[in-house]
Amino acid sequence: MFNLVRCVSLGKDESRGRIRHGRRLQRFSRLFSKAGLSGLSSQVYILVFLGFLFSLGRNISFSYLAMFLAGKTQSGGLAFDPSLVGLMLTIGGLTSIFALPAAGHLCDRFGRKRIMLFSLVPQVALTVGFAYARAYAEFLLLFTALSIVMALYQPAHSAMIADLVEPEKREHAYGLDYMIGNVGFMVGLPIGGLIASTSGFSVLYFYCAVLVGAAAAGVSLLIRESKPEQGRNAPSYDVASVFRDKVFMLFCLMMSLTNFLYVQFYSLLSVYTEHLGFEPYVFGTLSAIAGAMVVTLQIPIRLGTVRIGPAKAFIIAQTFFAAGFTCFMVASNFIEFLAAIAVLTLGEIIFYPAASAFAANLAPGDMRGRYIAVMGLFSGIGGSTASITVFSIYGMLVNKNVVWGIWGAFGFAVLPGYFLLSKVTKNHKN
Repeated sequence: MFNLVRCVSLGKDESRGRIRHGRRLQRFSRLFSKAGLSGLSSQVYILVFLGFLFSLGRNISFSYLAMFLAGKTQSGGLAFDPSLVGLMLTIGGLTSIFALPAAGHLCDRFGRKRIMLFSLVPQVALTVGFAYARAYAEFLLLFTALSIVMALYQPAHSAMIADLVEPEKREHAYGLDYMIGNVGFMVGLPIGGLIASTSGFSVLYFYCAVLVGAAAAGVSLLIRESKPEQGRNAPSYDVASVFRDKVFMLFCLMMSLTNFLYVQFYSLLSVYTEHLGFEPYVFGTLSAIAGAMVVTLQIPIRLGTVRIGPAKAFIIAQTFFAAGFTCFMVASNFIEFLAAIAVLTLGEIIFYPAASAFAANLAPGDMRGRYIAVMGLFSGIGGSTASITVFSIYGMLVNKNVVWGIWGAFGFAVLPGYFLLSKVTKNHKN
């Protein structure tokens, strides 16, 4: 009798457990639907996960490249002249930027999957080369070649997302991709630091090669080609037609100005916090918090921004950027810097996924790779010219905090351009 009662009780507990589990699944399903992520192709989720592997590998290793090359020999570095390291990074960055139009053309002509593989597979071999290189010339050649093949990846990856997702859900899909990429950033940095501290810098590049190789295997085995059929008869090289799209060109110009502003978060701010006497880990902590904000707030903020449209979202984001940099001018302690970075990161969360969706929605189906690549070209030009400009200004100033007032004023001065973009976008739709 006791066993019978016990069995009945256990049965009721299991039934209640299944009901609770079912309710949790229903709540999760409703949340997923509200976030605009329900109904996406399984290929999108696979692609986003493979992008995470790529991001994780890159952040484990190449975040520490400058430290590896310019660091002291007793700390495992190679003690190269920092100016030579900076020159190498500049050459690689410019090479990647100007390879983007060709990358966009290739993925429109030959397919997204093929070009992603053409990017990822050589990266495995080139990345291993960093573990064995010891001369500056070897690193320069490796980094330049790597920058070229890396430029092929992002236009193909982003174009495939646009191919697989209907226009009204693209901003959600790009937001998901951006969020998961930031998880790779958040996780990769501490993992790389731990490995470098215990096993040396060279080992990092083997880990990166394994993760990039896994991403390449996933693309080869799990991803199907998505390029629209009408693109197969595209001209041999037709990037010029992208530049005839006046609305898109206005957007690219504005994005270059925004990126000109925003990259100082990752370049000048680290120098400025050191100037104020903060330890290096403070900047790392602030960056990690910014990454955590992107991951946790991406979906709820995206729910609001998709309702107002990307053109208005750009105005809000640019306002956050300008206000955040202005706040740095008066910040003097960790909490004040954290508040300013929170404002900046809200702008980042709003702006970049909306920008990817805006470009993809403007582009004809057989030209998405080229549109996304040209957007990357303008963004890269803005970012690369900013560092030269702002460090020159920073060096001339006696009161270093004034540079943030200048940068904030520049951010606000850019705003009328986004109001114009909003107006012409509305007219373009009509």
